[in-house]
Amino acid sequence: MVDCGPDWVARHANLRLPMLTRRHSNRQSARKLRRSSQATRCGETRFLPRPLLSQRALVSALLVGPFLLLAMGCDREPEPPPPPRHLVLITVDTLRSDHLGAYGSDLGLTPEIDRLARESTLFTSAYAASAFTLPSIAAILTGRYPEELGIWNNESGVPEWAETIASHLHVHGWNTSAVVSNFVLRSSTGLDHFFDTFDDTFPDREAVRKWPERIAPQTTDAALEALDDCAMDNEPCFLWVHYQDPHGPYTPPAKLRAQYIEAERSAERGTTLLPVGTDSQGLGGIPKYQFIEDQQEVAFYRAGYDAEIRLMDREVGRLLAGMDLRGLTEETAIVFAADHGEGLGEDDYWFAHGAFLTDALVRVPLLIRVPGRSPSRRDDVVSLIDILPTLDPLMLGDVLTEKTTTYRGRDLFARDAENQTSTPYMATLGSSGTQRYGLVRGDSKIVASYRDKKWSIELFNRDSDSIDRSNSAPGTTKRLRRALVAMRNSLEIPKTRVRPEISPEVRANLEALGYVARPEPTADASPASD
Repeated sequence: MVDCGPDWVARHANLRLPMLTRRHSNRQSARKLRRSSQATRCGETRFLPRPLLSQRALVSALLVGPFLLLAMGCDREPEPPPPPRHLVLITVDTLRSDHLGAYGSDLGLTPEIDRLARESTLFTSAYAASAFTLPSIAAILTGRYPEELGIWNNESGVPEWAETIASHLHVHGWNTSAVVSNFVLRSSTGLDHFFDTFDDTFPDREAVRKWPERIAPQTTDAALEALDDCAMDNEPCFLWVHYQDPHGPYTPPAKLRAQYIEAERSAERGTTLLPVGTDSQGLGGIPKYQFIEDQQEVAFYRAGYDAEIRLMDREVGRLLAGMDLRGLTEETAIVFAADHGEGLGEDDYWFAHGAFLTDALVRVPLLIRVPGRSPSRRDDVVSLIDILPTLDPLMLGDVLTEKTTTYRGRDLFARDAENQTSTPYMATLGSSGTQRYGLVRGDSKIVASYRDKKWSIELFNRDSDSIDRSNSAPGTTKRLRRALVAMRNSLEIPKTRVRPEISPEVRANLEALGYVARPEPTADASPASD
């Protein structure tokens, strides 16, 4: 459609409309030229007065016509701002949304992230595709569910054919860098595809398992070095930073833990002494890999989790400040999300994740900050697989001339997106002896569990996992069960799976965590629809 907007009206009606003047950046010059020629054609064909108009009619047309045009708007949406020049994706391991001030926490753990939230679009109901790291991160980067990638556990790998945020930007000339701090995200998993630089250095060891990791301060140091390269290259840059903290075992500085210990002792079951489990599953007691300093009190571990979040928040703040110092902030879109949450005693599930699909484990924070876009708070249900289909048009703009990818998710900034909803699908995959599959639709969440060749169905209100409504709401249960079956049937699971080579020591650690040696689903592993 040709451009017949207010700037054309002001020019041809000799009216001054300062509040409606539009500004364009240099990278929009070609579009500006096209609009100029279109406005000329528009004037010649539609708005020039006909030859035999009376003087009174001509005056009326000049005075009234512009306002009619403004009211109609020529059926055009306002010109969007130019695409951001850079993109920073920050993902955090094991971070519950209810521990962020922006999501209602009064613990004061996240002033830096809360500041980012005030500048962002905040999504109150965002869901991860799984409750443990590799499948959830793979879903964020690819916009596909883990099963579609052949990912079953943290021993899996991402296939080379999978398109990602990095691949889409790389082919359009972007520099792409990653800094990860969780060992299961190492380059051998295939996550490094289309990253020019993939920093998976793990100089530290966890306290109990001696599992390789990188703590938050060192992660920020590496990320700032990547930002230096970005600022010097003067090219569009994509940086993905993954923080391992607050993943257990929770080992923050003792003084920082002490700041939260009394508040956690006053919380429900805060002074309870828990048994120490024989494995890392967290059912009924402290996971073996979390047990430190001979401590069994609930408050000690909850306070440790709080303190690790506070430490991570400081480092996220240092990263954001580094962007400011390098003059990158006003040209950079920032996405902040967690891969999954953490159980802190709900349903007697302690200091672990992966085995269930409760909100504590799969409902996560999601913030998207875009320069020039007004901050807002959105209550529509979204999935982390919506990130890729949102970023493609946001970052590439007119360069994305044709849609070559079939997205599972939706563009969260498309027209009227806030009045639409996603239908998040999630699965525990190989993290538990019981296979669990879930679906969120509207105000309800259904969870189908498969164990010993038997299915059980639970239905919950979306904001509460405490009451099973499957018997009291049979109609809703039946509809969501059918939707879950349809979703699972639509998944195109690849015949060949990527399995990176791992050492016997690494395999033993993964098995201890319950991340491998779980049976993959059989052909009949789909909940009956009736």
